[in-house]
Amino acid sequence: MSHLKERTQKNCLNCGTQVEGRYCQQCGQENVEVKESFWQLLMHFIEDLTHFDGKLWKTLKLLLFKPASLTRLYMDGKRATYLHPIRMYLFVSAVFFLVIFTGGPKKATELNKKDKAKMASNTSVKKIDSIEKANNGFQFEIGRDTINYKSAEAYQTAQNKLPENKKANWLESKLAKQGITLKQKYKGNNFEIGKAVLEQFEHYFSRILYISLPIFAFFVWLLYRRNKEHYFVDHLIFSIHIYCAFFIILFVVKVIDNLYEYFMHKPFTFFDISVAFVLFFYLYKSLRNHFHQSRSKTIFKFIILNILTFILMSSLMMAFLLLSFFNL
Repeated sequence: MSHLKERTQKNCLNCGTQVEGRYCQQCGQENVEVKESFWQLLMHFIEDLTHFDGKLWKTLKLLLFKPASLTRLYMDGKRATYLHPIRMYLFVSAVFFLVIFTGGPKKATELNKKDKAKMASNTSVKKIDSIEKANNGFQFEIGRDTINYKSAEAYQTAQNKLPENKKANWLESKLAKQGITLKQKYKGNNFEIGKAVLEQFEHYFSRILYISLPIFAFFVWLLYRRNKEHYFVDHLIFSIHIYCAFFIILFVVKVIDNLYEYFMHKPFTFFDISVAFVLFFYLYKSLRNHFHQSRSKTIFKFIILNILTFILMSSLMMAFLLLSFFNL
């Protein structure tokens, strides 16, 4: 309850209903004076923040350290104490994508201006550029035959002269034409093309996870469809909690990696590798705790689920890589 003065008028300012008490029985809005001082506005903000913060920490503690417990409590109707799954997913994913795609500390292998000046006395500028490219990414190779054509129109003209059995199919033709266009746009620099594709792909990465979430829930439903206690929506809530836990774990890993690399000037390789085992173990424990099946059945379904998820994510990533390539 806020500390604002209650209005003498009994009509709700939000929906117009006649209010019988301090709160509207129709929409729940508090019937208080709308004029607020700066201090009242500040106090309102602090109350909302601490209320959200209290729910957040309770939710995260249960989510991370008791896999599947949060899903069970939600299904049992105990929802007011914890964040709503959809609200939590939007909040956690927003923070995750904000942090995961921001640049970390300067890598130890990256060359700065002083490094260039020092190396220039011993090697050529060309060699330095090649080292930089190796450190920054990979070179994106496009079909070698496309560089013989000066334009996509020239390629299409050449294709029209070929017999039907030797013409490129629809996808090959599209790839070749886009390859020629990008060669012209980036002046034949395959490295810049690859860099642009990856940057475009980063913008689509969040969509891959959003699309994969209901499909992942469908996979869980397929594996546990004989369990009549759970509907598809229950599997969706379970999947949302899994995704949120993964986002939080990877977020913590990213922060620790950045701090370690900043102070130690080298990547925390062993820690990164161990995280994969943590994620797999978390998923296994969630399946075991939520569905209460034997260890052997859970392991079997855990393996099947990971195979299906790998196929799904590989397909989505390939599709969005192609989309990134064509949208440059």
